Amino acid sequence: MRRTAGLAAILLATACGAAPAATAHSPTGHSPTGHSTVAPRPSIAAVTTPPPAISPPAIPASSAPPTDAFPGYAVTALGAAIAVDVTPAGGRLAELANPRPSGAPLTFLLDRREGAWLKVFLPTRPNGSEGWVSAADVTVTGVPYRLDVHVDAHRLDLFAYGQLLRSFVIGVGRAQTPTPGGVFYLVELLRPPDPGGAYGPYAYGLSGHSTTLASFAGADAVIGLHGTNEPAALGHDVSHGCIRLANPDITYLAGLLPLGTPVRILH
Repeated sequence: MRRTAGLAAILLATACGAAPAATAHSPTGHSPTGHSTVAPRPSIAAVTTPPPAISPPAIPASSAPPTDAFPGYAVTALGAAIAVDVTPAGGRLAELANPRPSGAPLTFLLDRREGAWLKVFLPTRPNGSEGWVSAADVTVTGVPYRLDVHVDAHRLDLFAYGQLLRSFVIGVGRAQTPTPGGVFYLVELLRPPDPGGAYGPYAYGLSGHSTTLASFAGADAVIGLHGTNEPAALGHDVSHGCIRLANPDITYLAGLLPLGTPVRILH
């Protein structure tokens, strides 16, 4: 499920600043199976090699649930487009293209399943939007990891099967452009053309959007999780809403986390 997508101009105009039913639990508790300048928009650059492989951290057997129970489930579209309905009974909400403009596969986060229908979180406005897709149009893959973003503490926690593995110092949105709270997920992984630039060596796009900016650098103000060329700013409110990490930390995560990984942003 992990994929490094080609760099589309529209994504890294993120809101960052210079910068059969299963029994697992979804992130929602249901049971299914001073830096104000704007960084230049990176040019499109196709990426054909994946990020460096990271060996998964050791997880004590006592903490790992059965293989059919994961903290989250990534739902990936199969065809060139997928219909999203208001309810399983119908009512078209949207038709979304696959892959995304960046080249990443169209991915959702599972909320719950009802028969042949899946309720999923969508990567669209408003934040928290959900819809129903047919199970026949997607594949479902268990995701063992979860990220918790503690905005006020400037800390990102990485969990596997509910066990805390690592914590990272982060930079978050300023008061005027806060990092929005809610349940989100990783929708694409990009590699900027300049690893020493404002976005660092890797950048995940999240399903969330700025609640104060309609657009950023000419595109939708998507929330990103990325590196930085200003490590001294970590631990502070410095961005237009994105979450900044030290470059070694985003490189570690890029080699570990698949698309569809749940991200809880907590205030």
